[in-house]
Amino acid sequence: MSERIRLEVLTTASRNDGVRLQIERSIETNRKDFDFKLSQLPHIESAIEALKSGTGDLMAMSALDWREQNVEGLSIVSVLPRREPTWVLVSDDKPEYLHEKALIVCDHELLRRQMRRLRSDLTLLTSEQFAKQIGKLEAYLNLDEEERVHWIEECRQDELLEGFVVSRGEHSALKFKARRHTLGLQRENPERTHFVPPPLYGFTLLVSRTDFPPSKVPPMTDSGAYLSHRIEGALLDSLPEKLHPIIGIHVEQRKFKTILKEAQRSLDGDFTNDSLLDSNDVQGKRKGEKLTGAEKWERSVPKKGTSTSPRLEMKLETLNYLGTVSASVERICTIEESHMGMVNVLKEFEILLATMEAEHEEMIRTLPGLPDEYNMAKPALLDLHTVQSSSEEE
Repeated sequence: MSERIRLEVLTTASRNDGVRLQIERSIETNRKDFDFKLSQLPHIESAIEALKSGTGDLMAMSALDWREQNVEGLSIVSVLPRREPTWVLVSDDKPEYLHEKALIVCDHELLRRQMRRLRSDLTLLTSEQFAKQIGKLEAYLNLDEEERVHWIEECRQDELLEGFVVSRGEHSALKFKARRHTLGLQRENPERTHFVPPPLYGFTLLVSRTDFPPSKVPPMTDSGAYLSHRIEGALLDSLPEKLHPIIGIHVEQRKFKTILKEAQRSLDGDFTNDSLLDSNDVQGKRKGEKLTGAEKWERSVPKKGTSTSPRLEMKLETLNYLGTVSASVERICTIEESHMGMVNVLKEFEILLATMEAEHEEMIRTLPGLPDEYNMAKPALLDLHTVQSSSEEE
């Protein structure tokens, strides 16, 4: 039996992002093939410098840390299976059942806007605004960043607020089990308000020095997560920086059959079926047999030339301050067409934003049969950057 390759993996204490727990589980899963040593360093900066100087072979970090830290001389060698990127509401009640003007703490601007879209009557505060409101701002600011979510949860248990919105990693780090409600994409209930999450959450990257031999990298890469990470990062980099705090991006590799089933439940089911399935070619149909619509769909085969390989689903979303106007685009393409699909979805989103943000000038030449209001000047449909007055900022 061949000797196992010894690899030292650098990490830090939990940073409330789920990375530490996932790398520990992945090491246990692959320990039969590799001799791992997990070494903890005090903070992310020292771990990066240690890796650059030759200490250790690999380092586990989040996709957000990869963008924010100085990673010159390092490269991504593996992306672990993606953890669920959607955020959660920590509360005793679902968001639909919270009482009127319920106090919710949320520090992410995109999630605050999405929550206003769902419930315009909620009182939404940042952590600092909440701490100031209850007279404990100084105590809050003196806490380490990782400890602040625990403080908010203690305040919730003391009934000083009804709930708070955090990433799943922050929820998992809570000292006591707290009830959570997923702010998800609602694929099975497309009529409900959905929450396209902020980009790049849920990824755990294994990075190393650029000269690290690829043959020594353990086979831990999830190809779908690797591609999704690359495309989400590229989409984010292609958008203006002023949009970054208020943009939702989600890229996911999905099975062909799963996409068809979800389309069947949604409003675009007929269009998707007609474009991908051959309604005249039904598997196992006997002469004279009559099929219901559901049976015909279940037994239809893809059109000639249509690949049944996994698809890449891309979603982009942003919305105004009050959550009353949203701009959203979605696209599904094959893996082979991922680059062109990314270019097209980005182009569609930019055109949509430009159209919705443009003012409607008064029409000099009127069109017969249309009301006078149609010809009048109108403000832009979507204003992304004006912070309108609301009760939570008084």
